[in-house]
Amino acid sequence: MYFFYDGNYKQKDSIAADIKNGKFYFKASAPLPIQVRFHLDQQSYIQDVFIDSKKIFITCSNKIDIYGKDKDTLNMFTITEVKGSKTESLKRNFENWLTTVNASTKPVDERQQEYYEKLYDFASKHTSSKVSAYLIGKASKLRYSQVTSLNSLLDRSLQTTFEGKSVTQLLNRLDKSKNKAIGKAFLDVILKDTSGTEISTKDLRGKYVLVDFWASWCKPCRAMNPDLKTLYSKLKGKSFEILGVSFDKDQSKWRGAIIKDGLPWFQVIDEKGFSGALGEHYDIEAIPQSILLGTDGKILGVGLSAKEVEEIIVKAL
Repeated sequence: MYFFYDGNYKQKDSIAADIKNGKFYFKASAPLPIQVRFHLDQQSYIQDVFIDSKKIFITCSNKIDIYGKDKDTLNMFTITEVKGSKTESLKRNFENWLTTVNASTKPVDERQQEYYEKLYDFASKHTSSKVSAYLIGKASKLRYSQVTSLNSLLDRSLQTTFEGKSVTQLLNRLDKSKNKAIGKAFLDVILKDTSGTEISTKDLRGKYVLVDFWASWCKPCRAMNPDLKTLYSKLKGKSFEILGVSFDKDQSKWRGAIIKDGLPWFQVIDEKGFSGALGEHYDIEAIPQSILLGTDGKILGVGLSAKEVEEIIVKAL
């Protein structure tokens, strides 16, 4: 079992404890309350727990999920019960309520409004609680204006905490999300292709363009290539093009993956990856990711499946 906390918010900073006879034990020092994050290995779910007393007890379970053509595994680790932390109980009660609401048959807009109102009421009553900041930082489905309103309820002392910073990060992402809005003009950039020639995204005007963000090291990206090849073969003669934007740092591996996967469409590379102009502008935190552009260079959709792209293009033509 592993956990990390108190400024070390990456798995590489984890502290380990052996599991013996189904039990494990950690001893550490930290100012309370504090958010601790447990996991079983680098491929397991991470579970957040707030600790606010000298001793707490947690009950866990795990299940190995096998998925994909390569039979990759994911450890579906969960914490089923926490005793000894009133702060964690506060968090879990709200999360259990939210799970129930999300499982209801109410219209999405109605559920979102109910979620916002419940969270507003919670944060109003617990303005100095890290749990309020934690829950607001997780509210990625709410609008920018709603999260801004919720953030205004928090005590200023929370701004420098990990939870408070997560709210700031969410606001930054939501603010950037308008860049991906349908009808918004695509941010044109100039990047180099496999021969080192500079290519401008503006050169593809007049065609429907699927901008595909990927990398040679990204297994899910590579797994999508067969579907993209099928899509390309169907639409390449119908004012349609794919532009692969690689986040590779090693150009030889990038070129090798293009050859191995037999990708026939335009390919460019941005070695700055997630920190590059497109990665920053569109707040790309994970790949694969894609943006579909119309003939005028404006966004038609984000994160669409190959089937959804085909349906849009065929309907437009």
